[in-house]
Amino acid sequence: MAVILPLSKSPDSAPAKNVLGVAKLWADWVNGRGGVDGQRVVLQTYDSMGNPKLAGKFATRAVTKDGCAMLLGGYDSFDALAEIEVAHQYKVPMFVNYAWSSDVTKANYPEVVRIGPNNDMLPNAVAPFMKKRGYRKVAVMAEDTAFGQGLGEVVRLTAIKAGIDVNEQIFPRDTHDLRSTLKRILPGKPDAVVLAAADVAGRVALFLGITQARAAGYKGDIVLGWDYINDTFWKATGKHGVGVIWPTFSAPKLHLTAAGQTFKQVFTKKYKHEPQLYQAFTWDELNAWKWAVETAGSVAPADVISVLPRIDLQGTMGHITLSSKPGTVHFNQWEGVTVYFDQATKMGATDSNAKVLASIQGS
Repeated sequence: MAVILPLSKSPDSAPAKNVLGVAKLWADWVNGRGGVDGQRVVLQTYDSMGNPKLAGKFATRAVTKDGCAMLLGGYDSFDALAEIEVAHQYKVPMFVNYAWSSDVTKANYPEVVRIGPNNDMLPNAVAPFMKKRGYRKVAVMAEDTAFGQGLGEVVRLTAIKAGIDVNEQIFPRDTHDLRSTLKRILPGKPDAVVLAAADVAGRVALFLGITQARAAGYKGDIVLGWDYINDTFWKATGKHGVGVIWPTFSAPKLHLTAAGQTFKQVFTKKYKHEPQLYQAFTWDELNAWKWAVETAGSVAPADVISVLPRIDLQGTMGHITLSSKPGTVHFNQWEGVTVYFDQATKMGATDSNAKVLASIQGS
């Protein structure tokens, strides 16, 4: 089994090493119980360094020279997109670890499975959350980037479909003053303002949307497009950040199934601390490959790929089956991922101690 991760020279190196730790733990745990279909699991590890060309090169080497019958790769979406091309070319099963790009499963490659989040899940969870929250009028402030306008447009369309009145305004990504934009939305007295902007070094619009809205006297909800609650956020917003709502895939505490409790016990015994969300997904993906091998009665890639659409097992956080909608992101994708909407009830709050207002499951 090949494990291809950005283990060095990459912003994702620390979590990638945590993923590798789960893979090693799983291999030891499975081998101690007879292996996979009676065969011992051997890991081949490759460091992509966050370089898609290297990721693709190592995926090719793993398949053509090192005899790997399965690829566990990704974490970085660009790496994953290079690796799935190799998996598809050589027809080898690949499980994508926590790489969110919608294009991973939108490629509709029968070899590729994702049991974890994709980028479509976040914006599509916003409208159901707004309905639960009872919003009737919403203002969307979107920066003029692919991220901002893409997120803003999905929120606008899904909210309208849900019967919510939406006023969307686009602003320049590098703006240092949002008061003119706020003057176009606040007179309408929206129940919530959605900020479709990124927390990127040098760009302050995300924080201005909060501080200037509050300074203008807006008392409704402020909802962020993603989980940007960190030290930088609190330094920029101060007391104005209290009450802000954000979507996240992480909950203050993971809600685990019986299978998840087993994983937690094994993991905690080994590493002396509880696992994180993406580590639980890694465990699920490896068990899904094991299920496919044992269902096929063979480790041969062609035999395993033929049963991937039928994956059916108890995962760490829910029952795992895969969607199958050709031409969409919903292809060999588990839809049971939960999006949580957290609220900061005090300064300095994070995912670990926020108030969970709602949880929206699936796409």
